[in-house]
This record gives sequence, structure tokens and C-alpha cells, in this order.
Amino acid sequence: MPMIAVRYFETLYDTLNQGIVFFDRDGKIIGTNPAAASLLGRPFLDLNAIPPDDPEICALDENEQLLPVERYPAMVAARTGAKVQNFVMGIFNPELKQRSWFSIDACPIHETGDTEPCGAYAIFTDITERRTAERELRQSKLHLALAQRITSVGSAAVDFHTGKWDWSDETFRIYGVDKNTFTPSAEQLGKLVHPDDWPELYSNVPRVRQGQDPAPVAEYRIKRPDGAERILRRIATAVKDEAGNVSGIVATVQDVTELRMAQRENQALQSQLYHAQRLDALGTLAGGIAHDLNNTLVPVVALSDALLRSLGAGDPNRPLMELIQEGGQRAAELVAQILAFARREVTEYELINLREFLQHLLRLIRASVPKSIKIVEDLAATAKVSGNKGQLHQVLLNLFSNAAQAIGDDPGHIYLSTVEIGDPRPGGESGKHFIQISVADTGCGMSEDVQAHIFEPFFTTKRVGTGSGLGLSVAHGIVASHGGEIRVKSGPGEGARFDVLLPVAAV
Repeated sequence: MPMIAVRYFETLYDTLNQGIVFFDRDGKIIGTNPAAASLLGRPFLDLNAIPPDDPEICALDENEQLLPVERYPAMVAARTGAKVQNFVMGIFNPELKQRSWFSIDACPIHETGDTEPCGAYAIFTDITERRTAERELRQSKLHLALAQRITSVGSAAVDFHTGKWDWSDETFRIYGVDKNTFTPSAEQLGKLVHPDDWPELYSNVPRVRQGQDPAPVAEYRIKRPDGAERILRRIATAVKDEAGNVSGIVATVQDVTELRMAQRENQALQSQLYHAQRLDALGTLAGGIAHDLNNTLVPVVALSDALLRSLGAGDPNRPLMELIQEGGQRAAELVAQILAFARREVTEYELINLREFLQHLLRLIRASVPKSIKIVEDLAATAKVSGNKGQLHQVLLNLFSNAAQAIGDDPGHIYLSTVEIGDPRPGGESGKHFIQISVADTGCGMSEDVQAHIFEPFFTTKRVGTGSGLGLSVAHGIVASHGGEIRVKSGPGEGARFDVLLPVAAV
């Protein structure tokens, strides 16, 4: 070999940043370049003195397990004649007082004409910083995945240059798909998103490609492969490269199904509370007025009765007195309704056999309902309730009266049924049961706007002079005082069904 080439290799050997170590066939170090001694933290003679089983300074494999001497890359190369490449190995550095990590390539050395290796050399590349960075990156990814799992917020990105979609593990979970079999793309996502919501959701991609900002927040519905329907909330932003050009979109994805359900339930509860407060305030006002009005009506009703008895059948003033008496009685009935609405009376409860109670009620109702209306009964429930017969009688009479008026002069049906059900209220008590009394008709039905106001006092859709607007308000108050609820389901031209829920009595 020319002398200049020898000097070139000597210079390279002495100045190379990678460590080079030569071993004989028994694994004894016979020489190193300067970089090896620096990287390993000791001269090669000291390296020969390292006990391989010392727990403080022993060599470790990439999984940080004790590495037997016979598996050292140079030993494998020297004894088998095989090359070893990219072998990761940890060696304690006494100068740094820490373990350094190396990627090692080992090759066998042969004497001229020999087939068996006489030794080996190993090239050490320090990868400590890279390994530390990789470990920190793995830890960061683990923490990010854990944070996303705890908060139920996933992340997603679209790279416009490569067309690649990148989802986090939590995003796969939110969409209910397997990351091993599902490849995110516009086509695949379109199969999950509700058809009505897809155009607005995907419109962000062409918007951003044209240099516009994406819609920052969007909510849309999806249907998972298992059939579950969910509501997702996405917050998106555009990503720009070093030149300032838009290169993609990155977004967070959150499942807000339970949140939206809770908000709707909270809104319903607030509406119920507002309604109850209005009823209570009106009840207080109406009760005071009714008591005063009742005191005023007593002499009117009493004196009209007395005067009517004193007038003969042919007396010209008798029709006028009868009109006064009828008006007084009508006013007294209205005062009684207002007092019931105000709930000023002390209510006495008793155990009621609903089947017997309703059968007796039906005999009275059939006599007052037009013949063109057929009443169909299905009294399946047998449990008893605790209540006031007079008040419950008033509730059901009002419901039947409204049903008959909704049907009018046309032929129709009114259905009365009972069934025992579990607690239907949100977060209801386990083991608590209710009797549901349903009164349904085939009448004209009600719009959603009417349904929103029917339990308000003095609200009525009847013509002037035919209703006070207190019937359903009184019914609502009576059912509430019995620990129950009254619900309505209707639609224009679809009839109406009122469900009265009363708790089963503990016998």
C-alpha cells in the first residue's frame, strides 16, 4: 500500500469521532483509537479488567438486561466469522459516572490465507443523546395518550403534501374503529359522519387549501360501526410550513354526547323549576283572591236561593233571579277550582285500588260522553296508590272532558289504560315503581307550542266563555302533590295522550 494511503488511514483512525476497538479471538482488547478511549471513559488496558458481571458497570443490551460476554458483538464476530451490525449496547463510563449507549458494528479479522478469524474489530457510535431523546419522545407520547384518554379528547391531522391522515389512539376510540384495520381518509370518515353533517365538516379542507381559515369549531353526528350514535365536537386550525404556505389541518376531537344530553336535561329541569315557581306564585295570589271572592259570593248565592224560593212559577222576575243564581253557582265553582289550584286545603290520603276506582269512574263518564265516542279500557295494573279520591277523580274527569271536546261531534275513541313501570325519571330510584294511567284520544291533537303552555294557569285554546284555563293547571298541581308527574304526547291531527304517573304505595 502506498505510504500516502497508510498515512491517510492512520490520520482517519486517529481523528475519527467513532470509537474503533480491536479484539483477539479470546475477546481481549489489543488496541483502540483515541476516540474509543474517550467514548468509553477509560484506556483499553482498563477495559480488559472490567468484570462482565459487575452490576454497576456491566454491559447491558438495548432492553437494559445484563449482556453475557459471549454475546458481545466482537466476541460473536471473532468466533463465528459473522458480521454484527447496529447492535445496541450500554457501557458504564466512569468519567461521566453514567452509562453510555452505543450502536456497534463488528467485523471479523482474518490472517492472510486463513479461513478462521483471528480476532475482530468493533466500531462504536455514541447514541446516548439519541436514545435519551427517543425515550423522552416515547414518554411524551405516552403522557399525551394518557391525557387524551382521561379528557376524552383526541387529535387528528391532515397533511396536504402527502395526503396522509394521522389520528391519535383516542380519536380511533372516539370513532369506535380499530386502528389496525381502519385507515383514516375522507372516504372512510364520510362513512361514519351523518350525511347531513358531512358537507359542512369536509368544507374545511377546500377552504384551507384556498388560504382561508377553517371553521374553528364544528359539531357533528356520527354512527359508529357498532351502531352507537354520538355527537362530536371538533376544533381545527390550519398548519403552515416554513415558507408560510398552508400545509395541512390539525384538530382536536371530543365526544360531547353526554355533555349535550346533560345540558338538555338541565334545560328541562330549569324549565320545570321556572314553571313550578310561576305556579307557586300564582297559587299564592289566586288563593288570596279566591278566599275574598268566596266571602263575597256567600250572600249572593244564599240570597238568590232564598229569593228564588219566594217567587212563584209565573213571576216575571223569576227568570232574572234564576240567571243570578246560575251566575253565582258558576262563580262558586270557579272559586273552588282556584282554591284547588292554590292547594290551600289539607288533603287526606288513603289507599286506592285503582282498578275499582277507574271502573266506577267509567260508569259516570260513559253517561256524559256523546254516544259517537267509544271508550276502550285496558286496566292491567293491580297495585294500589296512596291518594285523595276526590282530587284524582277531578284530574281524570278533566282529562276525559278535554278528550271528548278534542274529538267533538265526529266519531272517535278515548282509550283508558294502566300499567306498572319502573321509575321513569332521570336518575330515578332503583326498585321504585309507578302506575301509569293513560288517557288517549283520536281528536285534533295539539302543536308543540300549545303543549308547552297547557299546564299554565288560565291558558286555554277554547273559545271565550267555555273554559277557565285552570283545568290542566289544577290537574298538574294535584298529581304533583301526590308525588307524581303528568306528561303529554301529541301532534296536530294525531290526537293526544296524557300519562298520569303515580307512585305505587308501600303496602
